[in-house]
Formats: sequence, structure tokens, C-alpha cells
Amino acid sequence: MIKKILRGILTLFLIATICVMMLMFVGVGFVGGVVIKSWDSIDHIDLGQLEYREVDTWKQHLEVYSSLCTVQPGDSIDFLLDKLKRLEYQESEEFIKPSVVGQYSVGRDEQGQPERLWIYLQGFHFPRLDREPYQVELSVVDGKIEAIQNDDGEKIDSFDLRPELLNALYDRKGEAEAREIVTLVQMPDTLLQAFLAVEDQRFYRHWGVDFLGILRASIHNAQLYLGQVQGTLQGASTVTQQLTRNIYLTREKRLLRKVKEALLAVRIERKFSKDEILERYLNLINLGRYGSQEVLGVQEAAQNYFGKNVWELELHECATLAGIPKSPTRYSPVRHPDRSKERRNLVLGLMLKAGFISLEEHDTYVQKPVVIEVPKSAQGTGGSHFLEYVHEQLIEIPELEGHLYNQGLRVYTTIDPSMQEIAERAVADHLRELDNKLRGRSSRYRNLPDYDENKNNPNGINPITNYLQAGLIALEPQTGHIKAMVGGRDFYITRQEINFFNRSVHAHRQPGSSFKPIVFAALLDLPPLITPATIVRDEAWSINVGTRRRWRPRNYGHRYYGDITARRVLEKSINIATARMMWETRIEENEKPAGLNRTLAIAKRLGIEANLPAYPSVALGAGGLPVIQMTGAYSVFANGGVRRKPIGVHYVEDQYGNILIENQPPAEQALDPGVAYLMTHLMKGVINNGTGRRARVMGLERPAAGKTGTTDNYTDAWFVGYIQNLAAGVWVGFNDHQQKTTFPGALGALPIWARFMIEGARGPVKDFDKPANVVFRSVDKNTGLLKYEGKCPEEDVIKEAFIVGYEPKMLCNAHR
Repeated sequence: MIKKILRGILTLFLIATICVMMLMFVGVGFVGGVVIKSWDSIDHIDLGQLEYREVDTWKQHLEVYSSLCTVQPGDSIDFLLDKLKRLEYQESEEFIKPSVVGQYSVGRDEQGQPERLWIYLQGFHFPRLDREPYQVELSVVDGKIEAIQNDDGEKIDSFDLRPELLNALYDRKGEAEAREIVTLVQMPDTLLQAFLAVEDQRFYRHWGVDFLGILRASIHNAQLYLGQVQGTLQGASTVTQQLTRNIYLTREKRLLRKVKEALLAVRIERKFSKDEILERYLNLINLGRYGSQEVLGVQEAAQNYFGKNVWELELHECATLAGIPKSPTRYSPVRHPDRSKERRNLVLGLMLKAGFISLEEHDTYVQKPVVIEVPKSAQGTGGSHFLEYVHEQLIEIPELEGHLYNQGLRVYTTIDPSMQEIAERAVADHLRELDNKLRGRSSRYRNLPDYDENKNNPNGINPITNYLQAGLIALEPQTGHIKAMVGGRDFYITRQEINFFNRSVHAHRQPGSSFKPIVFAALLDLPPLITPATIVRDEAWSINVGTRRRWRPRNYGHRYYGDITARRVLEKSINIATARMMWETRIEENEKPAGLNRTLAIAKRLGIEANLPAYPSVALGAGGLPVIQMTGAYSVFANGGVRRKPIGVHYVEDQYGNILIENQPPAEQALDPGVAYLMTHLMKGVINNGTGRRARVMGLERPAAGKTGTTDNYTDAWFVGYIQNLAAGVWVGFNDHQQKTTFPGALGALPIWARFMIEGARGPVKDFDKPANVVFRSVDKNTGLLKYEGKCPEEDVIKEAFIVGYEPKMLCNAHR
């Protein structure tokens, strides 16, 4: 009883001491309010999260899942069979109706090709959707699903397969598991000593808040400010305070949070012993990033960084881990081994000063290099750029701040793992072909090691500066859901030069001619400045863009086309005619041409957030843009003018299945449906008759629209395009903006796009729906005028789309 009273008095003394120290700076009334408010906010916090038995595993980790997989007629049977294997369905040896959940059987024809399937579907949970197990029967024709029936013989439109687990915490074998708790007894003494030496030397002598440490740090920082000492600013947060920050509070640097942290630390010290606090701290501490996931706790860090269990760590490895918490990014042994070594040696010096190690041990281990031994199976991970992107999105959600990795959250993303695999393969295969072509054109490239043969060698190649890279984004236009994302040709994590950079999201590269559809959409927007049949003069042309400075755009091959329709301008990607159409429009109040003003405005409405230059060169793609914004803009055309902001995170649930975040971007009518359809009809011509026709040669059969893009100096190659239910954008180039690829968009980027679309597109083949305000007229493709019956040659006549009321009225007079 006396002990409890003494503890209570001591606790009040600590709180009072905090108040007195703060009174010196901000005043009685304010501090009293802060402390009372802080105590009210932390008094109800349940400390049960810190309680566990030794046999338990830590189950409050973050799990990231794919999207639902909806299977429907038109899908490839090869895709479905591959998906069933990924989800660990079991195939029956004979074709019978399965009796066990998770089983399927395949009926084959005389050639061994699937013609019927029975599947006993697994039940699963998904936000706002729980599925019970049931059976379906599928008929297959020419490798495609023709029809689906349920167990009662009723025809159904589709069925769903459960989402795949993309990422959780991993053991050394790469198998998903809840993180194992390591007891203090299992940890080497040198590990405990290393952490206490650098983080909290008085841990066993304070009650959660170290006032002597605060005083020492304050004096040091004051001397540092006055120039009396050298070094860096010191902090005084104890291990207990850091534990509260990791579990309950955020890292915001605010006075109120610091008071809460101190008071909560006192509560924890009253409930748990010192050894219990230290053990929980070492199991929860943030120790940096490994690939696309957070490394939490010393056991996971030991396995990931050194390929061993925590009890097997050597002294210098313990010191390396202890040096990370101060700044997990800056002192990452993976990303910054030099800084990590410097920090490790600081820890060893503090251990020597504290008497934990001898001078001989210190001098021996400061000489050792920082060596990260990563299992080969973990060097490159599929979809890792997307997982990194998801992490970036999650940390921006205020409701999740401080709770991402300790509340058992389940994140349901929009990614389609099958499409992701196809996208990565399309990028890798085509870049391999381009590597071979560059070897025949460039002596510098010819002397580089083969990428595929050396990619597992941390010192064999430098993918950042020397090799071609690519970015790919695939979106579902109707929802904005990101279905595939490739940020580069690999995502290796053992090199000092880590390929984390996501070129599909963060790289701002000039889109070249792939920006022209934005210009055309602006000119076609109501009331239109042009129609697809408008005639423009293509000839040598220049304009003043400043004092004694003229801009002279050039066409590819220095060829001029004379009078030509707007359609043919886009199909052939003619630079001068495009720039003239945008620039030679009426001058508006801001003294800029209407075409330029419209282009900049439409770009923003389509979701392009980058600052574009208000110069005529913008018509030809001047100004850097990321692939995700270009693809998002094109998806508006595919979706009838409706914009859905691209998203990667769909739902976030807590461990009990309660929805915390539901991400449903609002639908915005960014463009008139008729104008969107005209753009689609124009860009279908690019693929069927223009610079994008290579996609047809490669075997793309679905109705599709798109546009190539190439910068003047061949540093950037683009292709962005879409089918009815899938839009994708591809960029290819070097990280160095000055380094030339020598490939136009049709050779550098389009083949990746076509490969992805041919393999990745699913569902029935559909054309784009024509809105009510669009009409078709037969026109002469050379004059843009209405067909003159019996006069215009049939090979010169095309069906052109127009907004009602803006179709041509005159008959063609070229053949009279």
C-alpha cells in the first residue's frame, strides 16, 4: 500500500515537474490547459496492445491485397486457369463436378484444348461483399469463355475470385506470416547495450521521462547554437516515449503531442516492468525499409538485412541496427551504407564510453564494412513500384497517421496481379530487344554488360544511369482504378543505387506528340474551333515568341503536306499543322490565342496537374508530364468525357473488418460526351491508318484508340491508348534527360503497349458507344467536304464523326 502511495506521489511529481518547466516558457493558464487536455486524451487509451504471452505472434501488421477478380465471357481460359493456380485451387484428375470447395475440373476436346470447366468457388470476404462458396460451369470456344452457368443451370454474367495477398510481413523463405515476437532473453546482450547506449543510457534509472537527459540535451543544444561545441542537435526522448510514439501517437513535432507522449510514458512505466518495455520497444521499432515494406522490429531487421536471426547477430551488426531509429531513411544500411557505417561507429564509440565493450573490440569492429546479405528471391519483387506507391498514398491519409503498421489493417488495392505480371513481362521483353538494337547503334551501349545476365549481381550493372528504363500505367477508365503499374525495369534492393524511383508516377518527361490529342480536344470542345474535316495548311511556318526570337517547328522528315484535314494531321502526327491550328485562333482578353488558352484549360480538366508552358511549343508536348497523368487524361476520352481520378487504394479495413477508408473518386464531366467520342474516333484512325498501326501488325484486334509520342531529340518515346474498358500509357527512355534512345514512340513504346493490351485485355470485345449528339457523314478524306455521289472515288470516301450541327454542308467539288 505504501509502495502504491509513493508511486502515486512520484507520478504527480513528474507531471508537476513537466508543468513547472513549461511554465517558464508559456505561462500558467496555457500550460494548465495543455496538461489537462493531454491527460484527458491519453487517460482512456487501452494499453492492452502492449500485452502478449511469449507464445504469441504479433498479428497487428499491415496486409495489402489486390482487387477482386471478376471473370466474364470473353476472358481467356489460359488467364483463368493461371488465376486458379495462383489462388491454390486444386485440379481434379478427371472431368467431374467437384464436391470440395476450391476444386476444379477441365473437360478437353480431342486436341486437348479446354471446352468445359467446373469450379467450386471459394468463399471470401471483401469490403461490402461477402461471398459464400458455390459452383459454376463454363463453356469454352477457341480459348475464350463463351458462357457461365451457376449450379442451377441459370446463365450468369460473371463471377468473382477472391483478392490475392500482395504484401505482408515476410519470413526468410518469403512466406507470409505474422511477425514472431522475440523475447529479451533471445536477444544478445550486445544488441540491448547498443540500443541503450545510443537511445537511452539512463533507461533503468528514470520513470519514463528523463529530466536529466532533457537538461543535458538543452545545454548541449544551447552551446551548439552559440558555437561553443560542434555536432548535431540532441534529443531526450526515452525508449518508453519512443514506444508510445510507435504504438499510440504520431511523430508530429507539436507541443501537445510531446506532453501526451510524456504522460503516456509515465502510464506505461507504471503498468510494465523495464524489461517488458524494452522488449516491446525492440519488437516494434521502425528500422527502415526493405523493398516496398516497412521493417519493424529487430528480428525482422536481422533477417532482412543480415540473413540471420537476431540471436545470431555480431557486435557490429547490433550497432548497425541501433543506429537506424534516429533516421531510418538517412541511416538505412541498404540505401546509404556509408552513412550507416558512420552512424554504427558512433554507436560503438558510445558503447565503449559506457563500458559495454573493450577498446580492442571497438577498434576491431569499426573497421568492418556494412554488408547487406539479401536472399536472392527477394532482390526483385513483382509489383513493388505499385506497393511503394500504395505506401505513399497511405501515409497521406490523416486518419491512418501513426497506425499503419500496428493496428492489423487490411488494405484492398485496385491492382490486378495477372495484368501486373503481363505488364512487367511486356516491359522486360521489349527493353531486352531495344538493348540489342542499341548495341548495334552505339559504341557506348555495346560495351555495357548484358542486363539480364548481370541483374542479380549488385556490382554488375548500374540500371539507374546506363540502361533504358520504362514506365507503364494501366487504368480502368470507368473507375479510375490502377490495374497495373511498372515504374522501371526492375526493383532491386541490394545495390547502393536502388531502383525505387517510379517513372510512371514521379518522372516528368516531355510527352511529345502524345500531347496532341489534348490540343485537338481543346479545339473540338464546344463551341468548336475545328471539326475532324477542317482543312489546315501545312507548310514552312514560324512565329515570334519573344524579343528577336522566332519559333520554327519542323515535321518529321522535313516533309510538308499542303492542305490536309485535321484527321490526317493527327493520324500522321504533323507538327506544323497542329501548332498552326492551336495558335492561329482568335486573340482573347489575356492577349493569348483562344486555342492556347483552351489547351491549357482542357489539360487541367483532364487531370494534368503539371505546369505547362503558355507557349506555342506546348502543342507539340513541351513541358514534362508523368505517365499517370497522361494516361488519366486519355481515360477521359475512353469514358465518354467523364473523369475519374486514378487511385491505387480502394478500401482500408481494421482487423475486425470495419471499413476505415472507402476511396471512391467522384465522377466529373470533364468533356462533352460527343467531343470525347470524336477524339476516340480520330485516334482509332491513328491505330488503323497512322503512326500507331504497328499495334494491328502485332495482332491487336479489339477496337482501340491511341497516339504515339516522340521528342525532337529522341530522348523520350511514348504511346498512350485505350480500349473500351482499359487505358494504358507507356514511356521509354533513359533517366538522363539528355541521353537519346534513337527510337520513335512507334518503335520504343508502342510495342510494349500492344503486347500488354493483347494479353491483358479481358471481357467481351466492345466498341465505344456513340452519344446522341454525334452523327456520321460520308466525306471526301482529302477535302473534308460531303461526298458528291457518283463523283468522289470510293477509295477517297470515309465515314466521319461530327457534333450535330457542325457537320459540313458543302458537297465536294474536287472531282466535278
